[in-house]
This record gives sequence, C-alpha cells and structure tokens, in this order.
Amino acid sequence: MGGDRYLVTAALPYANGPIHIGHAIGCYIPADVYTRYRRLRGDDVVYICGTDEHGTPITVSAEKEGVSPREIVDKYHGMHLEAFKAAGVEFDNFSGTAREIHYELSQAFFRKVDENGYIHRETVERPYCPSCGRFLPDRYVKGRCPDCGSEDERGDQCEACGKQLEPHELVDPYCDICRETPEMRETEHWFFELSELSDKLGEWLRSGKLSSSLPNNARNFALGWIKEGLKDRAITRDMTWGIPVPVEGADGKVLYVWFDAPIGYISSTKEWSEGRGEPGLWKDYWLGENDCKVVHFIGKDNIPFHIVIWPAMLMAEGSYNLPWQVASNEFLNLEGRKMSTSRGWVIWLHDILEEFEADAVRYYLLSIAPETSDSDFKLEEFQDKVNKELIGTLGNFINRTLTFIKSKKDGVVPNMGVLEDLDKDFMNDIKACSKDVGGELERFKLKHAQDTLLHYAQKGNVYFQNREPWKGENDTSLYLCANLCRSLAILMHPFLPFSAEKVWKMLGLEGGVAEQTWDSAGELRLEGRHRIGEVSALYSKIEDDSIAEFKKRYLPIGEGRGKEEVKEMVDYEEFNKVDLRVATVKKIEDHPNADKLVLLTIDVGSLGERQIVAGIKEAYKSEDLVGRQIIVVANLKPAKIRGVESNGMLLAADEDGNPILLQPDRKVKPGSRIH
Repeated sequence: MGGDRYLVTAALPYANGPIHIGHAIGCYIPADVYTRYRRLRGDDVVYICGTDEHGTPITVSAEKEGVSPREIVDKYHGMHLEAFKAAGVEFDNFSGTAREIHYELSQAFFRKVDENGYIHRETVERPYCPSCGRFLPDRYVKGRCPDCGSEDERGDQCEACGKQLEPHELVDPYCDICRETPEMRETEHWFFELSELSDKLGEWLRSGKLSSSLPNNARNFALGWIKEGLKDRAITRDMTWGIPVPVEGADGKVLYVWFDAPIGYISSTKEWSEGRGEPGLWKDYWLGENDCKVVHFIGKDNIPFHIVIWPAMLMAEGSYNLPWQVASNEFLNLEGRKMSTSRGWVIWLHDILEEFEADAVRYYLLSIAPETSDSDFKLEEFQDKVNKELIGTLGNFINRTLTFIKSKKDGVVPNMGVLEDLDKDFMNDIKACSKDVGGELERFKLKHAQDTLLHYAQKGNVYFQNREPWKGENDTSLYLCANLCRSLAILMHPFLPFSAEKVWKMLGLEGGVAEQTWDSAGELRLEGRHRIGEVSALYSKIEDDSIAEFKKRYLPIGEGRGKEEVKEMVDYEEFNKVDLRVATVKKIEDHPNADKLVLLTIDVGSLGERQIVAGIKEAYKSEDLVGRQIIVVANLKPAKIRGVESNGMLLAADEDGNPILLQPDRKVKPGSRIH
C-alpha cells in the first residue's frame, strides 16, 4: 500500500455504561472521519480502539448490580460495538483490556519501565473502609473537592472544576458502597517517576516531531503543567480486578488503570495483527521512529494523560513511537446544560440512532463539533440543520440532478457540449473541491471540512438554477452536475458514509466509494452516455412530531419537554431550587407550645446540625426516630412555629391523613443530596 503510515486511536471507553452523543463526537466519529479520509488518500491506516475494562467504574457498577466485573465488561463491550456499527464508526480492531494479550503486554511494559529506573516503592497512607474491609481506590471514595469545595465528588477527578484528585485528598470522605467514613491506613505502592521526565517532555513538546496542528490548548496545558512541577504518580492500587503487578511483594495489588489503559492501544494493534495471520505486523506501526504517525483522538478531559503522562510512559519504556498528533475536542452540552449520566441528562447514541438516520446524526454532530470550545446539542437545531442543510442543500442538489437526468434524459448522462464562462467556472469548482475539503481535514478541522463540502453542494444548486437545464438548450450543465454528484459522493464518504454509498449506487457506478481515490473527486471521471441507476430521496425529513416524541421518551420530565408542556405539569425551574438532603435524627423532644408537634435535632452532614419542627408526634414514637434517616428541605428560611424556630422541613407522604416519613432505601452519608 502506498502513501504514509498512520496508527489512529480513539480513547478507550469505560465498559460500565452506554456511549452517549458527547462521547461519539468527542473522539470516535472524528477519528472515523479522519481514517476514512486518509484511506482515500492512499495511506496505510489502522484504526484501533477497545473498551477500558479495569477501572473502578466497572467494579463499582458490578457491586451495585450484584454481578461480576466480567459480566459488566462483556455487556457493555457488546453494546459499544453495536452502537458504533450503527453510527458507521468502523474500527480495524476493537479490543478490551481484560484480555490475556493485554495482560502480558502491560506487565512487560511495567517491567521495562522498572528496569530503566523510573519506578520506586513507597509506603503511603490511603483511605481504608473498616466496614467493607478494604482500601478505597478512586471511585470507591467520595467527598468534598479540596480545591473548589464541590460535594460528593469522586476520588479521581472533580466534575465541578476538573481537578485530577487522589482518594486521600478528599475532604470529609465516605465509602461509596456502604457510606461509612474511612480511616487512613498505611499501604505500600509502586510509583511512576514522572518528575524525572520533565525535561524530556518539554523538549518533545517544543520539537518539530509533533504535528503543526496539535491544538494550542493541549500544548500550552502540558507546558504549564511541567512548569508547575510534575509529581510522581502511584502506578498500583489495592484491588483484585485488574492486571497483577508483576513483581515480588505485590500480592493483592494491580496496575492502576491510568497506566494500563493506554497500553491498550498497543495490545489492540497486536491483536489486530495476529488476527490477520501476520503476528509481527503491529511492529510496523509502533516500533521504528518516523515510520508511522500515531494519532490519538480524545476529549479534553484526557489531555493530561495523552499529552504528558502517556508520552512519559513511552519515553520511560523506550521502545515505542511517541504520538504525532493528539486531536482533542471540548465538551458537548445538551440543551444548554452539561450532560450528566448520573442525573439522566443525556442522550445515548443507541437511542438517537434508533429514531433518526445515522448520517443525519453524524452530520449534525460534526456541524457543532466542539473543536475549540464547548458546544450545545439542541434537538430543534438538529432538526433544522438536517432539514435545511443536509436535505435542503446537499440532498437537494443530488436528487434534483439525478431525478432530472432520469426523467428527462432517460437516465443517461449527456455528453459535454460547448463550454460557456459559467460552465468553465463551475468546472474549476469541481477541480478545487477535493483540495479544499482535504486541506481542512489535513489540519484536523473536521467541522470546517464538512462546511466546505456543503459549500460545494450549494455551488451546484446555484449553477443548476442559473443554467436552467429544463430549457434543453445545452446539456453541458447536466454533464457537469452529474460529475459533481460523483465528486460529492467521494467527499461525503468520511462524513456521511451511508449516504455516500447510496449516491454511488444511484449514479450506477461500479465498486464502492471507499475504493476510490480522494484526488479523483477533483476530476471529471463520469463520462457522457453513462446510464445512472435507480434514484430515490437521499434523506428523510425530520418532522416536529418526531422531535417531540423523542423528547418525551428519552429526556427527563420537565427538562427535555417544551416550556408550555412543562408549565402545565410543574414549574420546574422553581422546583429545581429546592435543596433536598438526607439527615439523621440525633434527638427528639416535645414541642413546649404544641401537643402534636415535636422538635427534632438532625445531622445534615457538611451543613451541620440543626433543629426542625414537625407534626409527627402522634404517628411516631421517639425511640423509633432517633438514628433514623429522613429527607429534609435544607434551604428554607428559618421560621418560627408556635414560638420555636424551625430550620428546615421534613418530607412525608400522606396515607389516610397519617404522615409516612420518606427515607433512603439504605443508609447513606448525612448531607447527601437527593436528585
């Protein structure tokens, strides 16, 4: 195969839940677009991915669902593959990090880094849960972020401010499984000496070995982090699910997921190589500097790992190619709000693909790709862009051209006649289209590239209208328009693979679009007297009812529905201001001025102790309430009830006039929010 050699990867998704639209446009669809483009350019490209199967998200999910980690991994690995296939994302290999090939490679990687002197042992204090009888790695422990103060944050990263965290850094930590407060105990861990690689990393980032298209935010972030001073990172943790640490004295410890996951890029390539019956082929992509360009597609939350930690690991090991490009995207929000899987404010990729055409979804996501800043997915905008741009511009030009040839020319492309100035200009447009779209893709500007594709389709519409082929005075216009349809089919292939193939078949051309060359899109390859195939509408219009039904089915009540409908149900914005918390009853006393009221002293965690007045004296005995957990409204203004101040209100159901206290179905940390 000619051309350059590329190894393209997309960040390994955790195998603990489905893929949502933010994940899809964050790296998987962009990497697919780039891979398809490079192949049309004649380059040797391998697109690698796989599920990240060793993180605590997997074990936490497994414990909460009462199943084994392997069951969780297998379930979501299959779900990911199905969603990607439906979206037209085609990997050369989609592996997983809980496979023997990955275990062997990761352990060999660790040993080599250790031999090269970049690993040391150290005794440290880490949170230990006496109730569960184990140390609590990252997502097993939650607490308050030491930087921004956000509560209920995980022990690996603060969702509110984005800071990378360690479990022992959290304030007021608690075990996410049993909700008990952990204690600090000594344990021994192996550390990666990241600090020793600062100079090498700085030289690499400033060198010309990286793509000139490396995002400035990624480069500047990395250089700033190095300037602040890199710290050594624990490379092991106390768990059983994971890759055993391959050294003496490391019983009960596994490799930390941040260390083993990126090695999955290499093990997946090796698995692909062996699957082809060429077990040594993977070395052509990972060994031998400058022979292969390694391109990582990631979301911005992965920048620290791919622009600093992963290159440092590769430097410490010493055998593999360093990244040539790290293409990072910002975050995708949903209807003006940050997506949250825990709060249900999310659109899963498999859900939207069940309701709408894959290329329509790809088109809209790429049109709002968060390449330089966060962007926002809006369902009405999705509908509008698909109907007006994808259908109204691109689909319209292709369908009007081919329908006209089918109905007025008996399905035969006419020969080119005399060229007028308008025809010559349009011919030049055809010759320039592949260069212009390709230039944007070379710079990793996928959003601009798709916009440029649409721009040429619009040029076709304008030319068709100005040349008025229905007057039958000159068939040159139909000849050129048919050739632009062929050009667009090739240019569409990276972005809109399903409809590109459909256009190719409507043109009656042999082979498939993927077998063509990119540069041929700038040539007049469709000859006169060529007979086209059957013509049909390229896309289906998205109706208002489809959007409304999708919102009802897949978005939370009050958040995804229209304002008028929400108003009929509940004033959601006002309700959303209510701060509901779990509280533990510490003490109960009779109200001095009311026979049916009691005074409850409650513990609301970080909000402290407070007193509330409640009318439950006749329904509950004091001894039944002390130690019990209840739900309270924690942000009410203090009010005096029969002369005694009440700082909050408990929640209860009403059954035949009797109050039934609401409470969590299991004991949780006082102060926990109710969502």
